[in-house]
Order: sequence, then structure tokens, then C-alpha cells
Amino acid sequence: MTYRSQTLLRLGLLVVVPLVAIAGAAFWWLSGGRYVSTDNAYVKAHIVQIAPEVSGQVRRVLARDHASVAAGETLLTIESRPFRLALDSADAELDAARTLVETMRAAWRETVTELADAEARADYFQRQWQRQEELAAKGVASAVKRDESQNDARAAADRVTTVREKLRRVLTALNGNPEMPADEHAMVRDKTAARERAALDFARTNVRAPVDGVVVNLRLQQGEQVKAATPLFALVAANRPWVEANFKETELTHVRVGQKATVVLDTYPDTTWEALVESVSPATGAEFAILPPQNASGNWVKVVQRLPVKLRLLAHAGEPPLRAGTTATVSIDTGRQRSLGLAGLFGRESQAKATDE
Repeated sequence: MTYRSQTLLRLGLLVVVPLVAIAGAAFWWLSGGRYVSTDNAYVKAHIVQIAPEVSGQVRRVLARDHASVAAGETLLTIESRPFRLALDSADAELDAARTLVETMRAAWRETVTELADAEARADYFQRQWQRQEELAAKGVASAVKRDESQNDARAAADRVTTVREKLRRVLTALNGNPEMPADEHAMVRDKTAARERAALDFARTNVRAPVDGVVVNLRLQQGEQVKAATPLFALVAANRPWVEANFKETELTHVRVGQKATVVLDTYPDTTWEALVESVSPATGAEFAILPPQNASGNWVKVVQRLPVKLRLLAHAGEPPLRAGTTATVSIDTGRQRSLGLAGLFGRESQAKATDE
């Protein structure tokens, strides 16, 4: 190798190679902050806990584990005979209440007639007493006859008072309106509500699927005793699942709703889903813990927190089934662009605004 060749080689090693390295480093630095990724991500789905609304013995289990069911489909039945008897009893009590209202209405009409008769008799005996008083003043009537007329008049007046009180009681029992329909009476409404509750409990002996989905964790057997509001198994809703990625708080500076992302499930490493950022949690996961961390102690160590980010998976033809709980790797394109300004020369990033693509 000649001296000239050695000089050119040395010049290339001293100048060109460092320039190429600087250019590569600058390119890496400019584009390095655009994407944020994490493998702390999971597929999520709506899961409905199936629980009976009445207690009793399981008569039949119609659902099967991992079987698809439609909304309204019967999953299991509970022994309905006790609830059928309760409904029959409620029907009988409702009929008795209606009969009682009609009986009180008849009693009111009878009392009205009785009051009219009592008032007529009271008016008659009052006139008789006044007549005896006039005759006694003239010295024609005897004292005995006058006392008898006075006693009859007072007895008739007391009878009117008694019948009026009876009429008031019957009218009060009829809610002050004897012409009110029987079904509008408070007692009948109460028995009607009791009958509807019994009918509702009877209908609830058939436990139905609230939504379309797949039955999971079914261990129920015929003959078991179940309690109301106690979950028996779960139903994974047929709605499209989503991905929940837990990013470090330091990685979310430029993450915005609507940004594009890519998702790869560990179950299907050769398939990539396109996704969109749908929401960012307003609180870290630690805030929802049973015992949230308290940083008021003297031995405090700062720990980077994570916030859940919800991503909507975009459907594509021939995609494999999505299963809740499976892990994934997520990468979000923030659209961020760094610049080589004066701040960059001193090793600090310029806070350029993220652009949504």
C-alpha cells in the first residue's frame, strides 16, 4: 500500500467513520421517542356473573361449560313448586281483598239507608215530644206521657249519632270514596303488589342469559341448593374484546386518544392487529388497591407507577379468536418528532407537540 493510500485510509477512519456514526446516532435519537411499547398488556372482555334471584334447589342445568348461548336462553331452572304455591296464595288473598272492598261498599249503602230511617224516626219522636210538651203546658197531657215522649226522642237522636259514626267508619275504610273501583283501593293495591312479587319470583325460577356469550367455569350440578344473589358461574359476553396495556407513567407523556397502535398476542405471535387508543385511565392501578400505598413514611422510595390504556382492536379478515386474559405486546405510535435545536445540543429534548396520524 502506498503512502497516499495509507493517508486516504487514515483520513477516512478519522473523519468519515465518525461522521457516519454521528449521523446514525442523530437519526436514532430523532426517531427513538416516537414509539412507546410494553408487554404488560392483556386482552379484556365483558364478563357477567350469573346468579339466581331466588333461593332453592336446582332442578335442571341446561347450559354447558364453554357453550355459546343467546340472550334470554334458559341456563338453569330452580324447583318452582314453592313459588307456585306462593303465587296461588297471593291470588287468593287478592280475590279476598276485592271481595272485602265490595262487602264494605254494600255495608256503606246499607248504612246510608239505615241512617235515613234513623233520622226519620228521630224527627217523628222529636215532634211527638214537642206535642206532649205543648199539651202538658195546657194541663191536658200527663207527666208520664211527656216523659215517655222525651225518652223516645232522645233515644232516636242517639241512634242517629251511632249510625252516623258507623257510616263514617265504613266511609273511611273505603278511602272516603265509596264509588272508587275496587282495584284502586289501597288494600287491593297492596295485595296486587304482593301477587306481582310472587309471580316475579315464580318467573325467576328460570335463570336466563342476560346477554349473548359463552358459559365459563360451570360446576353446578342438579339437586344443589343455591342462594339468591350468589354467583354460580360466569358468562363471557360476545361483544368484541379489547386490550388493556399498563404503561409506565413516564411513557405516557405524548400518548393521546385516537393514536394508532399495533398489538401482537402471545398466543398468535405471527398475527398483528391494528388498534386505536380509546382511553387512558385517570388513575393508576395502585389507587384501586385494597391498601393503597402511603408515601408519608420516612423510608420512602419512589416507584414508577403504571396507568391502564384501553386499545380498541380493529377487525381484519381471517383473524383468530380473541380470548380474555391472554397476554399481548403493544406499541403505540405517538407521532412525536424530536428536533436538533439548541436544547438538543446540551442534551435536552425539545418538547415538540405530538401529532396524530
